[in-house]
Amino acid sequence: MKRILSLNLILLIFSFTILNAQENNHARTIRIDPNLGNGGAMSQVFSEINFIPLETTNESLFGDITKLEVTENNYIIFDRDTKSILIFDKQGKFKSKINGSKINENKNNDANTEFYGFNLIKNINGHIIQIKIKDNLYNYDLSGKLIEIIKPTDNKLSYDESYDFNDSVKVVTYLKNKGLNNNLSYKYSLMNNEKVISSYFEQDTSKYNRTGYFAVGGPDFIRTDNPSVLHAVKFYDYNVYQITSKGISTAYSIVFPSTNAIPLDFNINPIYLGKKMDYFFLNVDKIFGIGHTYQVGDFLYFKCGSLGAQVRKNGSFVYNLKKDYLISLNRLDPDSLSYHLPIIGRWENDFKKYDGKYLYASLSALEMFNFYEQEKGKKNKYPLLMDLFFSKGSKKDNPVIIQLKPKKAS
Repeated sequence: MKRILSLNLILLIFSFTILNAQENNHARTIRIDPNLGNGGAMSQVFSEINFIPLETTNESLFGDITKLEVTENNYIIFDRDTKSILIFDKQGKFKSKINGSKINENKNNDANTEFYGFNLIKNINGHIIQIKIKDNLYNYDLSGKLIEIIKPTDNKLSYDESYDFNDSVKVVTYLKNKGLNNNLSYKYSLMNNEKVISSYFEQDTSKYNRTGYFAVGGPDFIRTDNPSVLHAVKFYDYNVYQITSKGISTAYSIVFPSTNAIPLDFNINPIYLGKKMDYFFLNVDKIFGIGHTYQVGDFLYFKCGSLGAQVRKNGSFVYNLKKDYLISLNRLDPDSLSYHLPIIGRWENDFKKYDGKYLYASLSALEMFNFYEQEKGKKNKYPLLMDLFFSKGSKKDNPVIIQLKPKKAS
């Protein structure tokens, strides 16, 4: 029995090695030591930084930005705690709200109100906010008004979010075939005119539910400065994958020091099955993954996930691909470009969105006011919106959106 297990393990490792070699063909290897990230000034990385406090009213009050989407005139926010979608204009003024707890009040709707975000869909009239609850789709306009409820059809395929590469080809997340195993899905699938071309990163949700997993978080579709290229990441994996209309390949392979790196066979060795979370509790300095891998010109942004205090304190980076130079975003000093205000808060908080021009982050009112009170004696000059925020707001107000224009080369 032991011989059969060993043989199977060897075959698994051999298969994994071949697959990994194929994925990393043409990929660039980047060696990173999280402890050696350089500090510096904000102006090294960004050319413009703006702060937008979000208006706080009884109706608009929410906790945290779980998901952010940006249109020409609006910020659209999902708050997981209140199960709400809130719409603000670009100056932070509250416009409307979709209250998740009241969706069930709509006529002919007997669905459970559990949902985990929204999909922003562009059409000829602008944008639609689409919420998926069970198999029903609820379409809202940007004023928060319900347009239609789309009931399930005979189509056996379902997916969560989509990104259009062109008129016919798109990539979707968590594709399922309702006629087959409901526990099996693919994180990414390419479709042409609603027909599946190829699927990638198979996921057995029953297995993940049983064993649990750690993830860095962030959007499933990670934008780059090329609208024809997206980035993607996998659980317990240090590769930055590139998605195009042609398929998925490995763009960058990040190598960490042995003190931070998980074993090469971590995803295939049976000894870790059902024990992966325990492994990280016992080895807190190990990095369980990367995320938020936005690429803008010669700069690659990324975030490391770990239970260790050192990585959690200093785990957001930007790597200069041209000069092979690592900068820690956590070690950048507030300066005149940022109006002497911070841009990165606690580890759980990172860039929420890249729209092809700006990166977007956020800080809570509590974090902003705590920093403001520490700096009071320095008589820093703040932009008008932040002056009003500090003079009339409180630590219990809504978060502040931070809009950052990244440099493309250095």
